[in-house]
Amino acid sequence: MFQLRVKVLLLLLVLLGSTTFGAAEPGGNGDGLRDMQCGGACHGDAGQNATSSLSLSIETPEHVWAGQPTEVTIVVAGVDVSHDEDLVGLFLLSSTNANGDTPLSNGWEILSDGSGGTGNYVERSTDGSGASLQHTWILRADAIGERTLFASVHHGDATGSSQGRPFFGISEAFVINIEPVPEDLPRLHEDFVPPSMREVGEVTLVELQTKFTETVAVEWQTEDGVTLEASVNASGEQVWEFTLPATLKPSSLQWRATFTGQGPEQTTPWFTLAAQVTPAEVDDRPIYIQGLAMGLLLFGAVVALQKPRTNSEDLLKTFDQTVEIQTIQAADSVVESTSDAPAPLPEGGLPPGWTEEQWAWYGHEYLAGTYGGGQ
Repeated sequence: MFQLRVKVLLLLLVLLGSTTFGAAEPGGNGDGLRDMQCGGACHGDAGQNATSSLSLSIETPEHVWAGQPTEVTIVVAGVDVSHDEDLVGLFLLSSTNANGDTPLSNGWEILSDGSGGTGNYVERSTDGSGASLQHTWILRADAIGERTLFASVHHGDATGSSQGRPFFGISEAFVINIEPVPEDLPRLHEDFVPPSMREVGEVTLVELQTKFTETVAVEWQTEDGVTLEASVNASGEQVWEFTLPATLKPSSLQWRATFTGQGPEQTTPWFTLAAQVTPAEVDDRPIYIQGLAMGLLLFGAVVALQKPRTNSEDLLKTFDQTVEIQTIQAADSVVESTSDAPAPLPEGGLPPGWTEEQWAWYGHEYLAGTYGGGQ
């Protein structure tokens, strides 16, 4: 019993030892809205974090107006030079608190993450295309004043003594001054939110709400860089509509609008619209049933390992009924011997006409009254 438990324990230790505890996540975790603490924990063992030597900076337009979309670009220098990384995770942060530090916590709205989402974290493949990497978000500030943004990076290293370790780095603070919008500037309405995601094969009708705008021109481009113009129609006062064509496979396109009016002409940033195939819903009940069955199986195995073994000698003693069997056999032999003995003669001796041989065979029946004459 003790040896069996030792074997089970060794098997569990082998299974645990076969996993990797300190490696960075080579496949990434996907784009989303994440705090900085994710870069030091959810992408690898936080205890093995190393400082990245990649250089980080943030670029913004000359004027950033309150309530208007603006481009914020992270520039990463030293890619594929300082480290051998295939996938780089980029964070756009408002502080270094490591919790509650997304741009949403400091008066920003994320209109586009440049990949079809609205998060502050994206993962980019380097592909050895150069020593620098750029990625652009579209943000909108809710009020005038100064705002602080940080760029952060997370990646692994595939070569050398640091192979498999998670690297994390963060930039210095970049202060952005949010200015009031000039009164007569043709622009988007503060409530306009661009679409960021749609289904493959779906045609998208976009409705633009504007201010101080007399005409609108829209252009869009595919992933291969082909740029086309969209037909724009006025559907109401300061409301414009245009259509973006459907795609035949998961991909993305970008579009931007140019406004003209009494004030200076204005062009919006490039908005990204991604197309995806929504996966079919999966019935989770078989998974839960299978999990319950595995739990019961494990419970039964544990109970079986803890159950004491019964001594084979005790089993033999429990089921040894030799004395009773011998007693039954002796009783049967008595019955047999009794049934084989001749019947006792009546008081008058043999019945009339009976011989001793007949009495030896049929005396019992005579006494039982089979042939009459017996009581």
